[in-house]
Order: sequence, then structure tokens, then C-alpha cells
Amino acid sequence: MEEVKSPCINVCQYDSKGVCFGCRRTLEEAGHWSSFSNEEKELIIVKTYQRRNVDGEKPTVFLR
Repeated sequence: MEEVKSPCINVCQYDSKGVCFGCRRTLEEAGHWSSFSNEEKELIIVKTYQRRNVDGEKPTVFLR
């Protein structure tokens, strides 16, 4: 089975609740991505579609 790829888009800035403005993963999810199974990674990606950043907070600089 092919490895589930990281949803990272190289923004890597987090709101006050620890959710990335780019990929919507939490600090823990992004930091431990390589240790998760493919099933866990797929579940995390589903969660990212349900997450929103804190209203009014924006990243300071885009690193693309």
C-alpha cells in the first residue's frame, strides 16, 4: 500500500488553538505525522476538512 502523503502546503503557522493555517492539522498531528499508520493519517485528513481556524486570526507571513 502506498504511503499517505502529508497535506502540508508549507504555510506552517498555527492559530492560538494550535491548528495550522495551511493544512489544518494540529501541532501534534503535524509533528508526529511520520509515526502514524496510513489509517490514522486518513482519519486526520478527514478531520482537517472539518476544522476551522480561530475567527479573526491570520498567519503573519506565507512561506510558499
